[in-house]
Amino acid sequence: MNFSNRSKIIKRDSLLSFFMETQQDNLDFVGDDVQIVFWSYEPETEEWLFTGKLEQLFGYSINELSQFDFLDSLLQLENAETAATLYSYIEAQISFDIEYKVTKKDGNVIWVKTKGNPVFDSDMSLLRYNGVSRDITSKIMKEQELAEEALQFQTLLEKSAQAVYISQDGKYQYATQQMAELTGYKVDELIGMNFDRILDEESIRVAIQRAQAFLRGEQLRGQEITIVRKDKSKRIAELRSSLITYKEKPALMGTLLDITEKKKALERASHLAYHDALTGLPNRNWFYKKFEPFLKAAKADNIHAALLFIKLSQIKTINETFGHSTGDKVIKEAAAKMDSLTPQNGFIGKYGDDEFVVYFPYESKEEVQKFADSIIRELPHTLSSDIKVKPLIGISLFPEHGDEAEALLRFADIAMYQSRTNENSLQNYHFYHLDMMEKVLRTNKLTNDLQKGIEQNQFHLVYQPKVWLASYNPEGVEALLRWEHPEYGNISPLEFIPLAEKSGHIIEIGRWVLERAIREMQAVDLPLTLNVNISARQLLQPNFIDTVKSLIEVSSFPPERLNLEITESIVIFDIEQTIEKLHHLRDLGIKISLDDFGTGFSSLSYLTVLPIDCLKIDRSFINRIDENPVEKKFLQNIIQVAYDLNMEVVAEGIETKEQAEILRSFSCQKAQGYYFSQPLSFANLLEYIESQA
Repeated sequence: MNFSNRSKIIKRDSLLSFFMETQQDNLDFVGDDVQIVFWSYEPETEEWLFTGKLEQLFGYSINELSQFDFLDSLLQLENAETAATLYSYIEAQISFDIEYKVTKKDGNVIWVKTKGNPVFDSDMSLLRYNGVSRDITSKIMKEQELAEEALQFQTLLEKSAQAVYISQDGKYQYATQQMAELTGYKVDELIGMNFDRILDEESIRVAIQRAQAFLRGEQLRGQEITIVRKDKSKRIAELRSSLITYKEKPALMGTLLDITEKKKALERASHLAYHDALTGLPNRNWFYKKFEPFLKAAKADNIHAALLFIKLSQIKTINETFGHSTGDKVIKEAAAKMDSLTPQNGFIGKYGDDEFVVYFPYESKEEVQKFADSIIRELPHTLSSDIKVKPLIGISLFPEHGDEAEALLRFADIAMYQSRTNENSLQNYHFYHLDMMEKVLRTNKLTNDLQKGIEQNQFHLVYQPKVWLASYNPEGVEALLRWEHPEYGNISPLEFIPLAEKSGHIIEIGRWVLERAIREMQAVDLPLTLNVNISARQLLQPNFIDTVKSLIEVSSFPPERLNLEITESIVIFDIEQTIEKLHHLRDLGIKISLDDFGTGFSSLSYLTVLPIDCLKIDRSFINRIDENPVEKKFLQNIIQVAYDLNMEVVAEGIETKEQAEILRSFSCQKAQGYYFSQPLSFANLLEYIESQA
């Protein structure tokens, strides 16, 4: 086949003549999936010509279609409104272009688009209508799908919690109602507004950088920006955006999610994670986070630093006596005062319920001592509590005692414990030294060995006689616990009783003491009173009353010969429950003594409410009566108050004849102490009783 460089071009104005001349009797060449019918109708002859797709389009045969009139057969109109519109076009002999639904012979519904143009002769008489009909179902369905998608998208935008906008050329072209609510502007105010009107300076920079990045084809994550509302208030929003085409031009579509409250909640959570809720001071987490970097910097710069571990004494007492609200108030006041005293280049944090840590750099050790002195001197006077809180302080030094946070904290805690064990001394702070570690190791070992001591019978009882001052004859005995440790030897009760209290072993040890003392004293013929000390933890045990009752019943020990001794500190745990339990004990016939009277606080106030039979005056009063007239008068008054309340009086710690004679002159009834007898084993006690008979 040859193709020349020049072509012959012939124009045909008539589409029909073009089809006839080119011998085209169908249009299948446009594709099997496209159904197009070209038709022509002559009203005068009622004949019409069509291409072969008519039967396929509607599903009817030619014979079936010939039974219908022009409009029914050709157009298959079902909608009366559409038919009326079409008839009006034909009567007016004008062109028409309509879309309508058709039900095919097989019942399927399709959409058809039909165009018709009138053809006139020279006299403008209608010769025919030429037209085309085609199946546009796929087009209509696609449009409907797109419309539904657009509607769904619009609904999604309107119901979304996020504000949505489209910006183009730096101006907002579209905005949802949520965008208006976020910014405080109306939607129509936002349209056409420059984007920077609702952003702060930093957020404008972020927005510009994002736009430039998108134009470079980069993908960005969400970023936080600050929205400046119409009323000038600010909100924090998370911005996410993408590049789109809007009205045939590049644009940015963005979403803004208001995260202001979320940010505040996270900030609050973060603050709580690193700050104490009561005092507002940094907490233990913040201390560890900051102290290690502080030590690294100090090491690099050859700086000395002090770490102070501070414990507020009596907080537990305040909580149990006056309530936790009072205790909290005291802690807040103490924290505020210590914060004001802490050097500006230092740190103070709340480490535990009643514990604080302070660290700061120093040049001389005197600076550290001066700071500790200021805490001890000023803190008690700033508190509103009736009970003056005493700060106990332990101090470790960097790098002298170590260069790691955990070690320095442990050493400061150990030094604080030394202050705690010497709570009655004038000096309430101690610097750490190696000897303290030995004491801690000893304390830990003794605590761990308590259970073993119970199981291996390392404990035993001794008895100190209690006498009538008028005759020096024995009136009773006090059972005293001793611990013979296999490694450390004889351990003082002043050392191991607090350990037993803290560890909880005092419950088992206390029961053993009571049971053993009752069993041994059952063998004594004389009606001597058995005095046994009980702790607060023992008394407040739910089954304590039943335990004592059972021991008395099993041993047949006369309850009137049993005198349980409590200390003033016992009442601070639960005064109401204490009083109730003491009444139950007295109902059993058991006597109650208040031991170590005068060493606690508010002593006289408890004498009027506690069911007490006997008052035991602490040895600290006795030691001074032969040299201090004021102490002598005070002691005489205490004895008289006890008698006025129908209580017996016992003076303990008598060591000289002069002390005994003074107390007898005050009409004190009973006494005990080394002047009469030291604590005795049970065998020696029997000999003592026999010698006094």
